[in-house]
Amino acid sequence: MLADKAIPLYYQLETILRKKILSREVQAGAVLPSEGALAQEYEVSRITVRKALSILEKDELIIRRRGKGTFVSEKPASFEIPKFTGSMSDLISMGIKTTTKVIDFSWIRVAKNITGHLGLPERAKVVRIERLRLAEDKPFSYILNYLPPAVAQKIQPDDLLVKPLLKILEDDLHISLAQAFQRIEADVADSYVAPLLDVRVGAPLLKVERSVFDSRHRPVEYVSALYRADKYSYAVRLEREKTENESYWSHI
Repeated sequence: MLADKAIPLYYQLETILRKKILSREVQAGAVLPSEGALAQEYEVSRITVRKALSILEKDELIIRRRGKGTFVSEKPASFEIPKFTGSMSDLISMGIKTTTKVIDFSWIRVAKNITGHLGLPERAKVVRIERLRLAEDKPFSYILNYLPPAVAQKIQPDDLLVKPLLKILEDDLHISLAQAFQRIEADVADSYVAPLLDVRVGAPLLKVERSVFDSRHRPVEYVSALYRADKYSYAVRLEREKTENESYWSHI
C-alpha cells in the first residue's frame, strides 16, 4: 500500500519498482506481475500502474510485450554507477568515462558564498560554467563550475568537450591537484533542472558541493552539482583510528 498522499501515487510505485530492479531484487529477464496484480497489491488504479510502468520502459528498465507480459530488461543498468571513494583519481576517472554538454560559459560577478570558496574578494568576477554530464547519451548530472580568473583565462569552452575539467587543470595548465573537500546532501529537481536531467519536478537528487585545491593549498575550482539519485552513489572507506584512551568509532 502506498501511504504518502503528498507524493503522486505513480511516482511512489515507479520508485519502488525501480529500486527492486536496480538492486536485483527482481532479476533481469524476470516477468513482472500484471497491471491488475500490481494495482491490487499496491491498492492503486490500473492507470497509476500504467503510468509508472511507462516511465520504467522509457528508462529501458523494463520491456513490455503485447500478449506476453512485462519483463525486466536484460541490461537494466549497463553503465556502472559513478562512485566517489575518497581520491582525486576517482574524480578524474569519472570524468573520462562520461561526456559533457556545455550549456553556458561566461564571466560573471558572484556572491560572497562562492568567492569565499575561491579565496577571492566579494563580488569578484569569475568564470561560471554550466554543464550537463552524460553517460551512454543520457544525462545524470547538472554541474556549475566556478573558476578563479588566474585559472579561467587559460580555458576555452571547446576544451571541455575534449577532456574533463580536472584533466585540463592537470595536463594543460600543469596544476598539481592535491585535495578536494566535498559536501553531499539531499535535494529535489526544480522546474529548470528537471527537464535537463530528464526527471520530474520534485524528483530526488543528490547535491554535491566541492572545493578543489592545488599542492600549495590554493583553491582552483568550486563546484556545485546535482546528480540523479538513481545514477550516482557515494562510498567512503572508514579506518579505525585508535588513540590511547578511545577509538574513532566511539564518535559514531
